[in-house]
Amino acid sequence: MEGVSFMELDELKSAWQVLDRKITREAEVSFALYRERKLDKTRSTLRPIRRGQVLQLIWGIGIVFLAGLLWSTKPTAVATIAAGVTVQLYGIVCIIFAAVVWGGLREIDYADSVLEIQSKLARVRKAYVLAGMAAGLPWWFLWVPFLMVFAGLAGVNLYAQAPSLVWIGLGVGAAGMAASGWLYRYSRDRSRPRLHRWVNDAMIGRSLQKAQAQLDEIRRFEQEG
Repeated sequence: MEGVSFMELDELKSAWQVLDRKITREAEVSFALYRERKLDKTRSTLRPIRRGQVLQLIWGIGIVFLAGLLWSTKPTAVATIAAGVTVQLYGIVCIIFAAVVWGGLREIDYADSVLEIQSKLARVRKAYVLAGMAAGLPWWFLWVPFLMVFAGLAGVNLYAQAPSLVWIGLGVGAAGMAASGWLYRYSRDRSRPRLHRWVNDAMIGRSLQKAQAQLDEIRRFEQEG
């Protein structure tokens, strides 16, 4: 009887081990499927960012081309040349940042660990914020050199013809930049959650924030499992 009992216990133990392995495999398969679905959503979420970088790249190339048209007229006015250089540099900056953000997105390997994907996405996020600042904030001033470039294409030295317009425009730009800096600092106060969220959405973009939240969800699920 004791032998039979031991055999039954061994069989029961073996059955439990088989069941445990089966449950473990099913859990691993379930998590793999869950992870794949979530990462597919993350890829889809980041597509608008990719498209945005393509548009920024085209935009930057167009601006450099605009500056090239100005150089083809061989301007001699120092103010017009300075405006052309400013516009061309802006176009180059747009191209560089578009390439950096695009390259960062391309580096993300969704077969990597979630932690590694999060790390790479964090770098993309940082580059995206810097790109947005470099491409957007200068427009407080940039409309002035752009206006001067368009005038230069028509053979007009805008600074010589309307210096007050140029200086007033630059003054407005300085005020706008100062106001933007103040708004950013003001929004950092956590007692203003709506403003804080609005500024973050404007700077970071909802796509990147949503992608980060999806990865955080996978990470939590992974840790809980």
